[in-house]
Amino acid sequence: MQLPKEGDNLELIINVNKKELDEFLKFTNSFIIGLENYSINYFELSCQEIKEILDKYQEINLFVSINKNIFNKDIPDLESKLITLSKLKIKGILFYDLAILEIVQRLKLDLDLVIHKTHMITNYNICNYYKDKGCKYAYLSTEITAMEMDEISKKSSIKLMAYFIGHPIISHSKRKLVSNYYLYSKKDNEDNIHIIKEHNKDGSKYYINESSKGTNILTYEILNGTKAFVELKNSLDYAILDSNLIDDNLFLEILDLYKKNLTEELSDNELISKVNNLIGTNDGFFYLKTTYKVK
Repeated sequence: MQLPKEGDNLELIINVNKKELDEFLKFTNSFIIGLENYSINYFELSCQEIKEILDKYQEINLFVSINKNIFNKDIPDLESKLITLSKLKIKGILFYDLAILEIVQRLKLDLDLVIHKTHMITNYNICNYYKDKGCKYAYLSTEITAMEMDEISKKSSIKLMAYFIGHPIISHSKRKLVSNYYLYSKKDNEDNIHIIKEHNKDGSKYYINESSKGTNILTYEILNGTKAFVELKNSLDYAILDSNLIDDNLFLEILDLYKKNLTEELSDNELISKVNNLIGTNDGFFYLKTTYKVK
């Protein structure tokens, strides 16, 4: 039996790459933005800038990502920022480090929490554990199948988010991999975003970028989870579409198609076909198992 959830309607949630949200508002009112100095692979803003967005767009549901590893030296500043965020009308905090959970509960802050441990939210036991610990939402791993996501939905009552469109992160290192490469290769570093290519038969490519917090490696091909989106519409609460590294016009076209599907102006098959024509058929791990039982 499927456990009851708080709402029945799937919402599109956009991982944005800019402060101006006007062009997105006809498609959704749910967004993710990173907190400055505390976010990995998100567009980052200060607490003051987040307040300005909420003052300007008063009806939006804004999630704030704080998904870097937290060190002892970070805690006083982080506590102050969490207190500030708790006074704003944000929808929730996406967090990686359990220090966030401890601080929010110790200070009794009025903040809903999203457990977002990148590749580690993979089954219903994990989701139920964090729900019992006080988390309201779980951000599912991009490395589990659509079938596994559906099973989680049936066996957990936590609100679920899943990533369907974008360049998902593969790995993060605190090391300055790009800077070190250019330092020791004695080549000129002209841009913060680079493309690296594997020396193998298919010549796989990846995006790599560096910030003050380290280095991110992302998929080069756009993930197209539209077929899985169609299958999971009644199982999830939020479908994440990530605008990072995608042409603005292309992203808006994809958003329009998803919205029309949710409002039944576009059939499931039409949605799949049209998005496939725009960005190809790279469906990642939605239909590819990554764990196997030993026989």
